[in-house]
Amino acid sequence: MATPRAKQRATILTGAAGGIGRDVAAALSAAGDRLLLADIDLSGARRLAARLRKGGRDVAAIGVDIADPESARAMAAAALDRFGRIDALVHAAGIDAPKGKAWLLGDDHWRKVIDVDLSGAWWCAKAVLPAMLRQRAGRIVLIGSSSGRTHNIAVSAAYNAAKSGINGLAIGLSAQVEAKGVRVNVVAPGPTGTGNAFTPAERRAYRRTHPLGEGGTRPVVEACLYLLGPGGDWMSGSVVNVSGGRLRG
Repeated sequence: MATPRAKQRATILTGAAGGIGRDVAAALSAAGDRLLLADIDLSGARRLAARLRKGGRDVAAIGVDIADPESARAMAAAALDRFGRIDALVHAAGIDAPKGKAWLLGDDHWRKVIDVDLSGAWWCAKAVLPAMLRQRAGRIVLIGSSSGRTHNIAVSAAYNAAKSGINGLAIGLSAQVEAKGVRVNVVAPGPTGTGNAFTPAERRAYRRTHPLGEGGTRPVVEACLYLLGPGGDWMSGSVVNVSGGRLRG
């Protein structure tokens, strides 16, 4: 499969106004991607787009509710209107790991976490697939979590279920589209410092279980760049572990 050169690549980035999203957006813009920055926080996405355009880049912003399939389809249509193609989707949107025991929380808690963190990934992937399949080329990178493979006793099991589901989504979907030139993979980070702040006790526990220390968002950014570039040509259905030594294998 031919890899689109970065300076020609048309990329949708969801969750662009968040911590991981902002850093991925800056890296992709520097690489020459034409970007559609999507976020439920439209004002944040617009501010970021304006900042990146100062470098002469082709960057636009759009509001999206990833839990709404119509909103996801409108996002993909906007990218096609602007760029004429969709080469890549980096899906970084989602809600942070909620604290608490799922059975003690209301029913709406489970629905919201699954609707946003799992179904949202599917709606966005599904929205871009028709264009990628027509092109017979495309990359989908889903930002998952180490919570897809391990627990945090303070975090609701709904989050584990959603992030495990993202791994399963990439495994199943990749097998169906790889022969048509589309690659689907997951980047699974541990805590990046962009979500809920650590308490002192949580930070001590983090340092015990993450022997490589705190990498912030940079390992996530580098993994995305790798999967979108030539290194990703031979990767399909992979879950790229960037958890600082928390998980192995």
